[in-house]
Amino acid sequence: MRRQGSRRTVDEQWHTDREHEMTVAMILDNPKGSQEIYERIRTLVGVDRPAGGICHLAGPRPDGGWRVIEVWESEEQAQRFYEERVRPAAEAVGVTPPPPPELWAVHRYAT
Repeated sequence: MRRQGSRRTVDEQWHTDREHEMTVAMILDNPKGSQEIYERIRTLVGVDRPAGGICHLAGPRPDGGWRVIEVWESEEQAQRFYEERVRPAAEAVGVTPPPPPELWAVHRYAT
């Protein structure tokens, strides 16, 4: 909860790329995805916070489908999780895996 006139909460901690030079964000944008598919895949993935995962957000895309945005300690960890856990889980539930994720360097994030 933000205090009036405050730019950030007391609990908020800012991190910059100087502290985490390898930090990346990953977006999985699936125009054919849904909450139901997401929950089925998530059950098979079976991890609430995988090694290297910092933050996970999921919800409907404004133009339909499903979007997942994550922040990772490194590009390698993000790609490994996608290839070893997400793609196989999508295939196991019988859906087309989402398109390859987009990754970009993170300059700053808050926790």
